[in-house]
Amino acid sequence: MDLLTLIHSEQAGNIQLVVNAKDLCDLLDRAMEFAKREIMERDEPKFYTREELEAVLHVSAPTIYAYRQKGLLPEPEKIGGRVLYDKAKVRDMLSKSKKLRKIIQ
Repeated sequence: MDLLTLIHSEQAGNIQLVVNAKDLCDLLDRAMEFAKREIMERDEPKFYTREELEAVLHVSAPTIYAYRQKGLLPEPEKIGGRVLYDKAKVRDMLSKSKKLRKIIQ
C-alpha cells in the first residue's frame, strides 16, 4: 500500500513517519514553492494585452496577427475598449501547436 492510500484509509490517524531533517526541509521547500506558484497564478490577470503577448512569445505585432490568421492564436476579446487575449485559450492553442510549443517551453 502506498503512502497516499494509507493516509486516506481508516488507519490514517495511527500513522507515524520517521524522516530525516534534510528530507523534511526538502518537502517543506517544495510545499512552499507550490504554494507560491498557486498564489501567483490565482492573483495573475486572466488576459494578456497585445504587448504582453508579444513579450511572452518574443514576436512583433505583425507576427501576432499572422499567427491569428493561421489559427495558431485565438481571436482577441474586446473588454472595456481594450483588446485582450484570454490566457487560458492562448496557452491551450500554443500547447497544441508544434511550431509554437518550442517558444513557450
